[in-house]
Amino acid sequence: MRREIALDDFIKGIPKAELHLHIEGTFEPELMFKTAGRNNVNLKYTSIEEIREAYRFSSLQDFLDL
Repeated sequence: MRREIALDDFIKGIPKAELHLHIEGTFEPELMFKTAGRNNVNLKYTSIEEIREAYRFSSLQDFLDL
């Protein structure tokens, strides 16, 4: 029991970090089409090239508008 308490205190005391990602930056167009098809999700894009074009950003605002 004492060892469990010490371990709990140790874990509570060590520094923590939040690790996360934004899916917009990790989904390749091919995988987007494959995943959408598998899950019967309609995309507003009709081709992989159309997605690539939509994901060419010249500013932060372009990205946020996506």
